[in-house]
Amino acid sequence: MWHLATKEPELSPSNTALNAHDLENECLWLESVIQYRVSRYFGSISEPEAPQAMSEPAPEPPPLAPPLQHSGSPYATFLFAHNPTPVERLLVILALVPVIRPGLFDIFLSINELTNRPFTEFGMLESQGQLLATGATAAFLFNGTQLSTQFEVLEQLGTSVLLKQLLNSEPGQTERTILHAALTLKPEYVEMFTTGAPYQPETSHHFPASLVSTALGWEDLKLSESTTAQLNEIVDWVKHGQTLRTHWHIGRQLRPGYRALFYGPPGTGKTLTASVLGKVLQKQVYKVDLSLITSKYIGETEKNLEQLFSLAEHRDWILFFDEADALFGKRLQTSSSNDQFANQNVAYLLQRIEHYNGVVILASNYKDNIDDAFFRRFESIVEFQAPKAQQRFEIWQSGLCAQSRLSPNVCLTKLSQQYPLSGADIINVLRFVSLRLLAQNRSEIQLADIHEGIARLSDHQTQLRW
Repeated sequence: MWHLATKEPELSPSNTALNAHDLENECLWLESVIQYRVSRYFGSISEPEAPQAMSEPAPEPPPLAPPLQHSGSPYATFLFAHNPTPVERLLVILALVPVIRPGLFDIFLSINELTNRPFTEFGMLESQGQLLATGATAAFLFNGTQLSTQFEVLEQLGTSVLLKQLLNSEPGQTERTILHAALTLKPEYVEMFTTGAPYQPETSHHFPASLVSTALGWEDLKLSESTTAQLNEIVDWVKHGQTLRTHWHIGRQLRPGYRALFYGPPGTGKTLTASVLGKVLQKQVYKVDLSLITSKYIGETEKNLEQLFSLAEHRDWILFFDEADALFGKRLQTSSSNDQFANQNVAYLLQRIEHYNGVVILASNYKDNIDDAFFRRFESIVEFQAPKAQQRFEIWQSGLCAQSRLSPNVCLTKLSQQYPLSGADIINVLRFVSLRLLAQNRSEIQLADIHEGIARLSDHQTQLRW
């Protein structure tokens, strides 16, 4: 049914090597620009520790950036696609230099003898021992201290779609003008322009989610036909949703993104299915950590959620909320301030997931625990039923390995009919049996081994309320 998209063979040389080659040329260009502008401004850079400022001559443009080569590097490919202006290209390399070649900024450590401080014309900032460029630095390199150039750079920083996509906004520095804010690239673009690897943020309070993946494929999911058909709708949307919104001209009638609810008893494959969907669609799946989301402080839960959605926005990730009723539960009759704040969280989520442009999957054991207002916002509501006897038989079969064999008195068909276990339960029994075989240095699975595994499973489980 679903087939993994075939990937092109890895390029030789690697993306890392290709990026390094192109960035070497970019750094050589930036170095020539810095030497040119500083020599023009100070007359000589032979003694940068004590430069003597001179009257600036008529402004002349710095050396032109080298033409981008069709090297196939992620860096060059990205710039080709966005066709940056000379100002944008200079701002990008200035933001990247502290990561790849910080020594290029050493000349900006020169001290003004009159003030015994660094030259303000350079527009540099120091943060945690690192020297960072600003928009004022780019303006100086382009045209010295000309106000017209400063205003041009300021306009680019404020209006450029490319720069807004690439550059970090500087937290806690709202009093600093855009022109004098530090130029730093967002982490995903640092990864793209250096190693070429996909960006995978670490789980933290700033990003309360973790990457989930699986070695299994679609054939390992033992689902009913109705569930499979509904999952196909998600696949179809990811593949054709953009065409539907643009070429078919019905985008105004459709909400951005796609929202699905997975519900059903524990152990029926909701989390595994989300991981397999990501693998099939070649998208990263991030499972939201509710312990890092929720907070007892007013407004903190919404703030944490906003950080999550903002970082995931436009990155083509699948967000997976397991045990979703903890966040998306029914609103309560307001009888206390706690009820009021809980209702505010739900109201925020209603608004936020409706405008999220990616795929959001909610999973819950109990559908009725989800607030009714969410249901009209779901494009798909997928039921994961407890496996039938035939499905249980297939799970038993697929869980066995070549290193073990069944005793003649073990009949998987009878086990499947006698014990209504979930898929996760069957895997746990097989794990217990396999470990026992390894510990006892044997390879034959006895019926007693399976019975003991099932009994141990029953000892710490409560009867499902469904």
